[in-house]
Amino acid sequence: QGFAGPVAMLYRTDGPNEVVRFEGDYRPRQIDSADVVAPDASDARGGWQTMLSNDDVAVSISRRREAMPYCYRDMEGDLLYFVHRGRGVFATEFGPISYEPGDWVLLPKATTFRQLPEPADSLLLVVESPQPIRLCEHEQVGRHTPIDPTMLEVPDIADYGWPKQHEYEVRLKHAGGHSSIFYRNDPMKVVGWKGDLFPFKLNVRNILPIMSDRIHVPPSSWVTFEAPGFVVLSIPPQIAVADLEAEELPSYHRNIDMDEVMLSHADEDPSGRRPGSFRHTPQGILHGANEAYRAEFQARRKPGMRRTSTSVGVDTYRPLIPSPEFAQMSS
Repeated sequence: QGFAGPVAMLYRTDGPNEVVRFEGDYRPRQIDSADVVAPDASDARGGWQTMLSNDDVAVSISRRREAMPYCYRDMEGDLLYFVHRGRGVFATEFGPISYEPGDWVLLPKATTFRQLPEPADSLLLVVESPQPIRLCEHEQVGRHTPIDPTMLEVPDIADYGWPKQHEYEVRLKHAGGHSSIFYRNDPMKVVGWKGDLFPFKLNVRNILPIMSDRIHVPPSSWVTFEAPGFVVLSIPPQIAVADLEAEELPSYHRNIDMDEVMLSHADEDPSGRRPGSFRHTPQGILHGANEAYRAEFQARRKPGMRRTSTSVGVDTYRPLIPSPEFAQMSS
């Protein structure tokens, strides 16, 4: 159950995750996301590159450089984008949503949109869910921590002013494939909207850190979005545990009920973890900082020390299957 439910703490004298070798496909995997070659990087009609998936969720990477030459509508579920690199606009029926690094952009199922990136390198994490994705409520700390709803940005109707066309293409994802419908009238021409289903964005810099004086704050405290079968995390910079005799780094853990996917997004410290690391840890594999790093970290700890990295992740209740492309890259 992730970091909830029954737990057993086992005490050892030696570092328990010093792996010698693996046999078989059951193993952690890590790559530099900048090495991912997604179809949409070179083909405006191309899609993103799936990295991992199960029946509940697919995790992909998009490298789109050109505007979608069509409107897109995902009939299979919600789309949640995280912007690691790049800027641009999601032009939606509800109005434009500009995006920049650190943005989460949620597009509910069947939202019609065009992605219009600026002409530069981009890298977006894409989370697809057949079930609705919603903001996680952390009831013990109230309605405004770690996510303050007033920080959500909702689009306003806009006239995009695009040239008149003979026909307008809407490309639909359905039943595992794609089809196109061509309309006489512009499907993005909307004069108003109301309701409680709409796209929005949230930047990780507006997520408020939960801090502790005497114990490590577990990743479950950083759940930003949730859906049946998985949760989505945003781990922002924060002040480290103040008590120098308390454990600051997460203990070695197996997380026997959840697969973990993490993308290192940024680090305020130039000597910190390199941004862009994309890693998958299957459920049940012991992981955590090795003994050498723990000793080095403890040696430089001091009261008020700041943890400087920002990471985002997806934790799933059912095992994730690596795509052939991800398996080959991480072999």
